[in-house]
Amino acid sequence: MLNNLRARKKGEDGEQLLKLYSNRAGVKRELNDLRKERHDLLDKLKEQEGEIFRAQEQLEGLERLLTNPLAAANAMVYFQLRHLWRVGAQKVQQFGSELKVQREQRERSQLHEAALAKRNRRLSAIKEKLDRVLDKQAGIRGEIADAERDLESTNKFLLFFKGSALKRKISGLRDGEAALQEKVDKLDELQEKIQGEVLPEPDGLSLESRRLINCAVIALAQHLVVHFADNDLIELTKTSTERPVGDMKFGDRRDCDRMVELIRDRIEDLRQQTGLADDVRRRTDFLVNSVTFRDETDSLPTTASVAVTPVEIPQSGEQQDRASTEEPLKINVLLEEYWDLYSVLC
Repeated sequence: MLNNLRARKKGEDGEQLLKLYSNRAGVKRELNDLRKERHDLLDKLKEQEGEIFRAQEQLEGLERLLTNPLAAANAMVYFQLRHLWRVGAQKVQQFGSELKVQREQRERSQLHEAALAKRNRRLSAIKEKLDRVLDKQAGIRGEIADAERDLESTNKFLLFFKGSALKRKISGLRDGEAALQEKVDKLDELQEKIQGEVLPEPDGLSLESRRLINCAVIALAQHLVVHFADNDLIELTKTSTERPVGDMKFGDRRDCDRMVELIRDRIEDLRQQTGLADDVRRRTDFLVNSVTFRDETDSLPTTASVAVTPVEIPQSGEQQDRASTEEPLKINVLLEEYWDLYSVLC
């Protein structure tokens, strides 16, 4: 008995020791996780401090720049150009988003229409079958009623000879009517099931839609490039997104004032433009018929196929050589990613 108690105590001590080791291992894991989380937070804090420091440096540099009237005038032009870029980028972004929604709604509608047409054909076939079964059932019920009337109207003498046969006939007809009722119930159940089916949803935009959207977005990007092409405005705008304010020079105070006025006028002209939709539509049709793709599954045109930006696209019915009256701009909106184009393309 003493040995049993010792063995039991030894076993309990072993279990406690195992539990202690297990708890210790769990605590060490949690401690390591906390240390890792602390290091990650310190790294993020250093990144934030670095960003704050760089922002302070930029602010101080801008303050020093603005103390010089000529440098301040050049800075005004610089930030106006960056504003122009944002105006174009926002217009492209909004246009692309709206076009995607339109194409998604169109494809969903087409898919639903096709599914509903298929559903209606199935329901029509079931209804035809159901009508045939109901006609048979009505006929059998009429036969049952006739047989029951015959049975009731037969006198006792004839009933002795014909009664059994009439009863068997009625029983068989009732079995047939019950079988037809089962078919009716199953067809009704199938109709309800089909009517309750959820309409399918498109699995993303089709390749055709994505290609069309991309061509339309590129067309708008080209239109904006042409609109802001005068006085090298578009090249200066692109450069302002790539270089710091201190590196950009636009001339003396008078030149800067003229440039600011020009930028504001061109932005306002864009807002007031009435033929933008028609121009983008023509450019889209032109691109759809002229661009090339790397393979049959790619939705993005090759950069080589949009190497230049035509200044003018002829209207429908006009001679195609009208587009050559003005030299195309040597600007590849896709390759140079004008207006942050790649964030919109699909």
